[in-house]
Amino acid sequence: MPVFTLSTNVPSSKISDAFISELSSKLADLLHKPESYVAVHVIGDQKLSFGGDGKSPAGSALLKSIGSVGTSKQNNDIAKVLHPLIEKNLGIKQDRLYIEFVNLAASAVSHNGQTFG
Repeated sequence: MPVFTLSTNVPSSKISDAFISELSSKLADLLHKPESYVAVHVIGDQKLSFGGDGKSPAGSALLKSIGSVGTSKQNNDIAKVLHPLIEKNLGIKQDRLYIEFVNLAASAVSHNGQTFG
């Protein structure tokens, strides 16, 4: 049930469906989860300042998952893939993007009428 949410000041018109599809596929691979459970939400046109600069591309992301995140190794392995992918597609330099990782209990997330645990 990974959910990846990225808020950015990049215009929505520059956020392609191909990028969202690539991000979804990459997350499924990185987290060892079926892509049918992966949700990706990219929110453009946000008023966002990073380091006092609200003009240059920047972002703030949140990756929630039941397992597969949380340890330093897991989070760093994911970050090494996501940061360059986002920079390539949206022009957000790696030092202008935070990604927060949240490991959720299976009982804290429902889908299709019931929790995962």
